[in-house]
Amino acid sequence: MDEIGQKLRDARIQKGYTIDDLQQITKIQKRYLIAIEEGNFDALPGDFYVRAFIKQYADTVGLDGDALLTQFQQDIPEPQPQEYAAQSVENKTRATRAEEASPVNRLRRYLPQIAIAAVVVVAVIVIYVIMLVYQSGPKQTIPTDSESVAVSSKRSSSKTSKSSTSSKTSKTSAASSSSKTAEKSSKKSTKKSSKLGISVADANGATQAVTLKNLPKTGNKLTLGATGATAWISVIVNGSTTWQGSLTSGNSQEVTLPDNVTTFQVRSGNATATTIKLNGQSVDISKGTSIVRTITFTADATESEGSQE
Repeated sequence: MDEIGQKLRDARIQKGYTIDDLQQITKIQKRYLIAIEEGNFDALPGDFYVRAFIKQYADTVGLDGDALLTQFQQDIPEPQPQEYAAQSVENKTRATRAEEASPVNRLRRYLPQIAIAAVVVVAVIVIYVIMLVYQSGPKQTIPTDSESVAVSSKRSSSKTSKSSTSSKTSKTSAASSSSKTAEKSSKKSTKKSSKLGISVADANGATQAVTLKNLPKTGNKLTLGATGATAWISVIVNGSTTWQGSLTSGNSQEVTLPDNVTTFQVRSGNATATTIKLNGQSVDISKGTSIVRTITFTADATESEGSQE
């Protein structure tokens, strides 16, 4: 057995993983994992995959993949430049970028804004036409008969009185409406200030920190899921595992956190395929490349106290 393969195998056994467990977590075929442990690198699909699979294997069992590749670089075949270029993400995405930059796709991207602008222009034209029609209507003639003028004067006086009363009522109603609006605004402001805030830091290797603001004292729930692949996940509160298991793509698991919790952890064997929601809000853990990762959630004590008031 090759020395690097023996070291990886020992680390796997120490973690308590079987070859089948490792295949489920890393998505590397079982025969390739066995070939890596036996040092049979010719069984892998290419030199590029030798280094990639060894690094992923090492990271999953808790070893430093980069350091391991450096230590045993004389035993690991170097990928040929053409092979690396063929597997490069940059080459695979170049065609996609060119397609997105085409004039047709650019026009399609701005279609919603163009449609909104067209609707606004049509609305302005319609309003302008209605105003012209209204202004061009028949004008009232001034009565010449003195009796008509007197009657008109009385009606005008009556209308002025009603208008004054209506104006006072309108002002009172406006003041009342303004007061109610201020109250609603104040309530909305209070609700907004107590909204749960989630701040996710960039992953530091296999660890990642999440700061929580206005975390409620009770009723907190985690919703864990997997997308695109299977992910092994566990939830740890106060040093004890409250739930663990494997989630296949598209499935989810809800975990209720204990009351008055201020810190807890989520560990994932496939972080790039793991999704996390806290009280219905998504937690974006995409700022990291490590597959095996521990995400630590910590509540801001001052903000949490303020949210309970």
